Amino acid sequence: MKGNNDTSNKILIIDDEEQILKSIGELLQRAGFDCITASNSTSGLALLQRERPLVVITDLKMEEDRSGIHVLEQAKDIDPDAVVILYTAHGDVSVTRDAFKKGAFDFIPKVVQTHHDILTPVERAFRFAKIQRENQLLKSQLDMDEKTSFYGAVGSSQIMLDLFDQVKRVAQTNANVLITGDTGTGKEVIARGIHHYSKRADESFVPVVVSALPESLLEGELFGHIKGAFTSATSDKAGLFEAANKGTIFLDEIGEVPLQTQPKLLRVLQERKVRRLGSVQERDIDVRIISATNQDPIKLIEKDKLREDLYFRLNVVHVHIPPLKARKEDIPVLAYHFLKKYRNVGLVEVEKISPDALFILQEYDWPGNVRQLQNAIESAIAVATREVIRPEDLPEPIRPSQKRVFLDAAEDADFKAAKDRVVKSFERQYLETLLEKHHNNISKVAQEANLNRKSIYRMLESLDIDIRKK
Repeated sequence: MKGNNDTSNKILIIDDEEQILKSIGELLQRAGFDCITASNSTSGLALLQRERPLVVITDLKMEEDRSGIHVLEQAKDIDPDAVVILYTAHGDVSVTRDAFKKGAFDFIPKVVQTHHDILTPVERAFRFAKIQRENQLLKSQLDMDEKTSFYGAVGSSQIMLDLFDQVKRVAQTNANVLITGDTGTGKEVIARGIHHYSKRADESFVPVVVSALPESLLEGELFGHIKGAFTSATSDKAGLFEAANKGTIFLDEIGEVPLQTQPKLLRVLQERKVRRLGSVQERDIDVRIISATNQDPIKLIEKDKLREDLYFRLNVVHVHIPPLKARKEDIPVLAYHFLKKYRNVGLVEVEKISPDALFILQEYDWPGNVRQLQNAIESAIAVATREVIRPEDLPEPIRPSQKRVFLDAAEDADFKAAKDRVVKSFERQYLETLLEKHHNNISKVAQEANLNRKSIYRMLESLDIDIRKK
């Protein structure tokens, strides 16, 4: 089977058994991989040198030929970033450990139960290999391209490139902007960027976290007051809208503005005038309003927490920032952006992120979004003892627990027994999670797991899970 010049999906398979070589090659080709094959280690390593596949899969023990360990060692000499999977019918724990120490990515047993036993580790290996190559590229391009950044926001996914293009155009207008997105996605960063690229850039940017102000003080802070307006008003004070005159005011968490204050805010937006508390005098203001919320504004309207007319005034232009888990291709470029920012905060100057660590970062779901990733990189740099961030430098919640399970399982067992333990552990955790989620409703568990009810009952019995006790 011949490959083409595109290495993005190319895999090299080495085995001296023709039938196995053919069957694995056909399986992977049907799955969309570009396969090249070799029947011995010498020709396989020559193909690796010439074709530079992303992933290599090789038999551990070949008749009258060098072993898979030799292929692994030579592959690493040719390409230190080579991603090599070994497969074998022999379950020797010492050989397995030696292979992992020398850089093997994974092991696959020759006697597999389903196609997924081969496809799953191969797909994971390709994800890792692509992250590794992207890591190399990013390391050489620590200064972000103008196209992939907007003020302090960074992203290379199409959705973020489109967003950057949108806000750069919007910045040139005076239109009010409503920014929505989960907590930690960078709503204030985008707001500051809009101000920075606007004609108001030389004037004030005034951020207001609405929820941080007590309801009794909010109006006085926003609109100002005159002396004697209330007990503690010992002098006249300009409000934040006046402070932002000619510039931009950013109202964060706009959904927290009390209903009784919303008509006054609406009037400011409509009339472009503000009246201090206790005063009858109106003052003209020229302010651009950017607001933000981590809630769905339509649902806030339905719950009578946000006036519809105020929403329409605020939402002249709507910008939505997607959560980080919806744009994981942005994680490497963000990680290196924060590496550049914090590289000197630790005991050593950190230069790069290891492929293993970057792989973990991309596999994590980031409930705290970009802010959580920023904190994770800063934390990793603070504890790093080398010039590279390694998996053990990452905060504990981010590091996957599965790796520790595998090592424990393999400690005193051969490959097949260790794998059986890991699989059973996964099946138990997976089923118990679904059972708890669906309150032991087997039909719903089967539906979500995409299995039939008989299979679920069979697994419950084999794992000795008694739902009557739950």
